[in-house]
Amino acid sequence: MRRICTIIILIASLQIVVAQQLPQYTQFLFNKAGYNPAAAGNSLLSPFEVIFGGRTQYIGMRNNPNVAFLSAHYTFIPQRAYRNWHSVGVYVDQDRNGVFVDNSIYLRYSLHQLITKKTILAVGLFAGLKQFSLNSSMIDRSDPVVASSAKSVLIYPDIVPGIRLTNKKFFADLSLWQTTSFRQKGFFSSKQIGSPSMLPPHYIFNLGYKFFLPLENKLMIAFNMRGTYKTMPNFELNVMNYWYTRFAYGFSVRDRNFVCGIFQIRIINNLIVGFAYDLSVNKLFRPATHTGEIMIGISPIFDTSGEKKLKSAVDECSF
Repeated sequence: MRRICTIIILIASLQIVVAQQLPQYTQFLFNKAGYNPAAAGNSLLSPFEVIFGGRTQYIGMRNNPNVAFLSAHYTFIPQRAYRNWHSVGVYVDQDRNGVFVDNSIYLRYSLHQLITKKTILAVGLFAGLKQFSLNSSMIDRSDPVVASSAKSVLIYPDIVPGIRLTNKKFFADLSLWQTTSFRQKGFFSSKQIGSPSMLPPHYIFNLGYKFFLPLENKLMIAFNMRGTYKTMPNFELNVMNYWYTRFAYGFSVRDRNFVCGIFQIRIINNLIVGFAYDLSVNKLFRPATHTGEIMIGISPIFDTSGEKKLKSAVDECSF
């Protein structure tokens, strides 16, 4: 029975590789800079921010999907006028999905412009490379199809543009992925992984609104949509309540596949930890029910003189 369940997971993983291609996180408000390069450096409270985390899908099953990321950026805060500023950083992630492994590393740049008294328009860019490889321990090397396939390919440049509009209550952003790399084929090699192993361009669109409630509560309702020009988009609804600067809790619904619970806490002044649990509500409910996710954010807060002074609010991760 367990072997049958494992086969089901592998088949689902192959479907995800074809349809999704990009890592997806339940706490996409926390990892906003991983979805859109224009989202990094939006806050002037802190010049430096590091966020890292991981996600294990279908816990308990062999060769289940696993993703991990590290995001870091530095914002050049203006000394006087706050009309525009910019930020630089790096983003690294790994997506292990069955026999497939996808490693990515990007340099990031974003430019932020105050277009009204309370509204910021930002544009950003990821520029980096991807490495696609096969987990050789899971495949039959004597298979002619496997023998003719490359075991690893390096793809570059991988360019991801993004744009974001933000104020204290609202945000909307759009990023475009796989705009310069269209198949799992090496830049200087005729070999590729599989056939045809296409990488269709993807878009990720986010929209959110924050409601200020009594007793220091802030309710965030956010919407995520992603897809390609050939497929129906995937949808996710995320609802979070941020209490004061200490706790956050909420839920998320992703298509007809997952119902999720989210909890975030500020442990010390500027260390925020987020947890998410996803319950499978599709055909994998019985063989693979559970998915877990954790994210950790470190964001020192400074005043304009550069002296450490303030505390990081949990809801800073959403804007």
